[in-house]
Amino acid sequence: MNDKNAGYEEKKNRYPDSADVAGGERGKAFHAALEREEALKTIINNSQVVVFLWKNEEKWPAEFVSENVVNFGYTVEDFISGRVLYGDIIYPEDLNKVGEELQKRILMGAPDFSMEYRIFSKAGKIRWVNERSFIERDQEGKVTHFQGVVLDITERKRSEEKLKKALEMQKVLTAVINNSPAVVFLWKNEKYWPATFVSDNIVQFGYTASDFISQGILYGKIIHPDDLKRVEGELERHIQKGEVSFNSEYRILTKAGDLRWVNEKTFIQRDGNGSVTCFQGIVLDITPRKKIEEALRKSLEMQKLLKTIVNKSSAVAFLWKNTENWPVEFVSENITQFGYSVEDFTSGKILYGDIIYKEDINSIFESLARAVREELDSFEMEYRILTGDRNVRWVEERTYIQRDNKNTVTHFQGIVVDVTERKEAREMLEIQRELSIALSSTWNLQAMLNLILDSCLKIREIDAGGIYLKDELLDQINLVAHRGLSSDFVEKIYAYRADSPEAKQVWTEKPVYKLSFFAEEMAGMLRKEKITAVAVIPMKHRGEVIGSLNFASHTVDRIPHNVRNFLESIALQVVNYIAPIRIEADFI
Repeated sequence: MNDKNAGYEEKKNRYPDSADVAGGERGKAFHAALEREEALKTIINNSQVVVFLWKNEEKWPAEFVSENVVNFGYTVEDFISGRVLYGDIIYPEDLNKVGEELQKRILMGAPDFSMEYRIFSKAGKIRWVNERSFIERDQEGKVTHFQGVVLDITERKRSEEKLKKALEMQKVLTAVINNSPAVVFLWKNEKYWPATFVSDNIVQFGYTASDFISQGILYGKIIHPDDLKRVEGELERHIQKGEVSFNSEYRILTKAGDLRWVNEKTFIQRDGNGSVTCFQGIVLDITPRKKIEEALRKSLEMQKLLKTIVNKSSAVAFLWKNTENWPVEFVSENITQFGYSVEDFTSGKILYGDIIYKEDINSIFESLARAVREELDSFEMEYRILTGDRNVRWVEERTYIQRDNKNTVTHFQGIVVDVTERKEAREMLEIQRELSIALSSTWNLQAMLNLILDSCLKIREIDAGGIYLKDELLDQINLVAHRGLSSDFVEKIYAYRADSPEAKQVWTEKPVYKLSFFAEEMAGMLRKEKITAVAVIPMKHRGEVIGSLNFASHTVDRIPHNVRNFLESIALQVVNYIAPIRIEADFI
């Protein structure tokens, strides 16, 4: 499964063995560790720090990029698909310098690389960024990848220009949170906020994590006395208003007694009764920014690095035994997104192999067996599973293979992520591409209509459809092609007068996805035809509605939004082929 996400090696090394998971307090600790790991992942994906994993190839193609690359206008797919190489977006005058400096660090045998340079956003704007990367080498010392973080520092550069002096490069998030300037805390809702968790990089303030975890130091005690009451008051007001987050700037004392300005962003956790139980947050040293504010004699907008911390994600964590059908020893609570409970698996009532789509299980078994046989450390694969209500979902699994001291595989630790929408989006794009090619190769209207219907009916949620075109001579709209409908139903809906409710709705130029759109007589026919969901997409050409694409389902009760977007895109695509030749066609 070759998960090359930055920091993943640290994560897998902190997993306990099976005895720890199986037993009492250590099992609880393992569960808590997983939740914290998911919280850290969320911090990265919701910060301004973009995480990359680049191949050591020309222009550095990306194997992984965090979702917040959208801050630069790009999508994850732009990079992962290879459509955009990272070197393509670096400002041309900086590209050689970046390559030369990186090569110098590699030849020195350095473990990392750091540099400031310019990139182009997708909109073509120039942005200054700070990159810090780890240089990955294989066992022979050959550089294979670079894993790093990219932070937009354009605003800081503008401040430097105003002050006419250089500022030291800001420390930014690296692949793992413990190398970040943002210190992560989990505080109890008690006097002075005792900490139950603090990341190791608290050392930047002179403290150790154990100083706080042991309760030897309470967090409230390191806040400057002149700021403490204000912070307490602000937090209490946020709690009383029922707000979910808290944000404040104040001073803290380092262990050496120095004053540092920090920015705190915190998520207020409540139980089922609405009572506050604890606070999850990050504390970021903003002393350099405060110095800039003082030099410029004005306030700068607080730099947004991290958003509210949450302890859940779309990635479901598993610990499987290496036995038949992979019994589950641990699964995270967000398994509910697939319609199951934790108890379903941990009780043994459901084995993981039971939910794998039967046509995929053999290929999974063979790929996993090959990874074990070749003594690989990880396994990665996309396949289908069945949800609790027996729907089929595509998932991506990334797993670490656990072995005992005899090199025998005992467990698999991994995450499973729902990638159905990603798969469906790719499928829809491919359908549109193929349809465009096919329509370009014919001038026969009926052939075009058949191609359109056949293409749209490849979508799982759609199993019937028809195309109506406007008949100027008869002042009506006619059904000119159809699929998946009974002959009796087709006979009754073959044409609509221009003043009928159905035709009037088409002329409004707005798509319709409700059965209530139809008149009572038509609604009765739809029920008899056992149609449960509809989509009526007007086709507009040069300001005139020339007809509509009509689709239906006998299996779902609503057309999903991604399918709606696909159908509306199809309507825009095909009308330019249909319109020029529809008047010449013999529809009947």
